[in-house]
Amino acid sequence: MNWTSPTMLIGMGLLVLVGFAFSGLLVARAQAEQQRFAHRSGEVLGRHSRTRRFVAASILTRSNDAAQRSVLGHVAGWFGFVPGRPEQCPLPWWIVLATALAVAKAGQSIATSLLGPLGWIALPVLWIGASRWIFAWFATRRRQRLLTQFPDALTMIVRSVRVGVPVGEAMRAVAREMPVPTGPEFEKVAHRLALGGQIEDALREMAARAGLAEYRFFAMALALQNQTGGGLSETLEGLADMIRRRLAVKQRGKALASEAQMSIYVLSSLPPICGLMLAIMNPQYFGVLLHNPTGHKLLGASIGLLVFGWFTMRWMMRKSLS
Repeated sequence: MNWTSPTMLIGMGLLVLVGFAFSGLLVARAQAEQQRFAHRSGEVLGRHSRTRRFVAASILTRSNDAAQRSVLGHVAGWFGFVPGRPEQCPLPWWIVLATALAVAKAGQSIATSLLGPLGWIALPVLWIGASRWIFAWFATRRRQRLLTQFPDALTMIVRSVRVGVPVGEAMRAVAREMPVPTGPEFEKVAHRLALGGQIEDALREMAARAGLAEYRFFAMALALQNQTGGGLSETLEGLADMIRRRLAVKQRGKALASEAQMSIYVLSSLPPICGLMLAIMNPQYFGVLLHNPTGHKLLGASIGLLVFGWFTMRWMMRKSLS
């Protein structure tokens, strides 16, 4: 059989065209079914819903405001700082950048001792990496505190709703009673509602600032209840119980991994302690690392490998607990 003959090529081309046509028919049929389902759902639910429709995907999905950033916003994003969310970092941004620059300068000195003039390339790389790590550490710490305090806030809202208190007033009570950062977040929502804003918009903004799936679920539950009604207290109580169980499992995982975490600290602290003891017991022997060019390279390589090993062990520990 000659696969290069015109007849075979024409036949194979026809088969490909038939396959494309069949695939197009299947796609068109699926789209038609989806449109019919959306139309029927709208007819059934339209009479029971309010005028202003709520799109659940706008809350359940993460907000992506990268396209709305200016040039300065994109440059700040390289360093890990979000200008529109200064609450994520308790320190001024310039202090974080100055601290990261000092760390990058130390790393550049080590790289220069090993690579010569090429070590200057490490300065911007280390500066951006250190800045992103510091801002990410502050943001992760804030999200962890929000998640830890969130079940108590939900319980307070559930108790207020069960005794007949409106949801807006329950959020004001949470803003007064809860500590930072949960209290200020609910205070922003209560202030937005007091100015006449829609609860869907206020909750969507709070979920975007928090960056947690639990806040997005909370926002969706309140928005749907505001439109269609239903048992809000049971939903929020179940969400609070789920979050408490997740936190308990996470704490149990940390307890089980405490031995490995202590091993990380011990292994990371042994080289500096041994080097300090060697410098005290035999200064001349240790002085080769400080006064000899080859010693400078060996010392820089050892510090770089120690830092790399510490970050690698921390990354493995974090991945095992995630």
